[in-house]
Amino acid sequence: MREVDLRQVLLVKAIEEHDPDGAVLPPADRAAAGREAARRAPGDEQAMMVERSRVLRERIGTRYPFVGTVLARLGGTRVLTLAMAIAGLAIGVALSALDGTRRINILAFPLAGLVAWNLLAYVLLLGWALRAAHAPGPVRGWVASLGANLASRLVARSRAFNAPLAKALEAFAREWYAAAQPLLLARAAVAFHLAAAAVGAGLIAGLYLRGIAFDYQAGWESTFLDASRARALLAVLYGPASWLAGLPIPDAAHLEATRWRTQGGGESAARWIHLMAATAFLFVVVPRAMLATWSLAKAWRIAARAPLPESLRVYFRNAFAGVAGAASPLRALILPFAYELSPGALARLIAWIPTATGGAPEIDARAGVPYGEEDRYLAELRAGGEAAGIVVLPFSLATTPEDENHGVVITGVRDWLAPRGDAQLVIAIDEAPYAQRMAGAPGRMEERRATWRAFVEARGVKPHFVSLA
Repeated sequence: MREVDLRQVLLVKAIEEHDPDGAVLPPADRAAAGREAARRAPGDEQAMMVERSRVLRERIGTRYPFVGTVLARLGGTRVLTLAMAIAGLAIGVALSALDGTRRINILAFPLAGLVAWNLLAYVLLLGWALRAAHAPGPVRGWVASLGANLASRLVARSRAFNAPLAKALEAFAREWYAAAQPLLLARAAVAFHLAAAAVGAGLIAGLYLRGIAFDYQAGWESTFLDASRARALLAVLYGPASWLAGLPIPDAAHLEATRWRTQGGGESAARWIHLMAATAFLFVVVPRAMLATWSLAKAWRIAARAPLPESLRVYFRNAFAGVAGAASPLRALILPFAYELSPGALARLIAWIPTATGGAPEIDARAGVPYGEEDRYLAELRAGGEAAGIVVLPFSLATTPEDENHGVVITGVRDWLAPRGDAQLVIAIDEAPYAQRMAGAPGRMEERRATWRAFVEARGVKPHFVSLA
């Protein structure tokens, strides 16, 4: 699903979920939009959701025009990207004239600092890329969430005249930011890399403007360096630029003659302006432009096929529940492992399943498989689970999860369902038995929940904690 379509779907979803009385979206409008979507895109769940949200979005926009502004502000950082690039260009021009004189120090500490900062940034970026996962930096995260923050402020002002809609839009902003965080972070990276490239471009432009408009002299001075050591430092700083521009770095004797003294020293700055510009181009402009291009391509790729939140599966079932033939019959297989459900607990589990899956599925409840028989469990699943779009795997919170048993079963079910993109694994962890044992120790309950949550989520599945007492 495209990013723009996902944003629209999540907007309508949030409004429907926070508008049970139909004050914002009347039930008749919802039903009519569902029928229209099923007629235009039969059999394609994503296309049906997109079409239905488009119809309802138009009706919402007619009644509440400011909703379109909220939707747009959550869409990206184009204005911010342009502003950051302009600011970077201005900073670069200012760096070129930092000393405020008509003399250029060829040791170029503003340039050296800029190059060193960017090299450090490249090392950090490489380190993050080599890690399996990493949290975004605070500044990049702030830029990524800026649209959501601005939209939230706009929504806050709407509480006075439509509190239910404002609450729905706040929920939409949170869910959109959670769903689109990879995309927003990629766009924030584009903004930062372009701004950094603009700093280098501004420095280059400033240097040449100074050289064209004024007669600048280049030289150097140092308390600790003699001419030979200064040349060694210049060879490191300007060596690649010297090769690229074909301008040799002068020897120590020539540098000694250009050293600033009480009287005299210095030479025409043309050679050094070329070297400085080439250095900024090589170490700042080119790498940052390449990183911005890579981040932009990543953002386009994510925007073209945005990952869908799991909540949309339930939402689709609820949205098209009244549309004949819109959704295929939903079947759920309950197959416990190492946990024997009582008849009452099984009945309560069956009653709970629609809250996790959407709709009311046909239930196929089977006897549990004992602890230690993981192979038998997966064999029974393969033998009788083909017709099930949902596999419900109940566990007991009183049990400590183990990799070689519970982990094998969870991974096996997950991998068996993976080729069927519309299939769903629901892990229901019954808290009732452990709650009875730990009635006086709520801290132990939370510790065990945390253990199970980490164990299940490590296998790419979200656990559901329920009480079947």
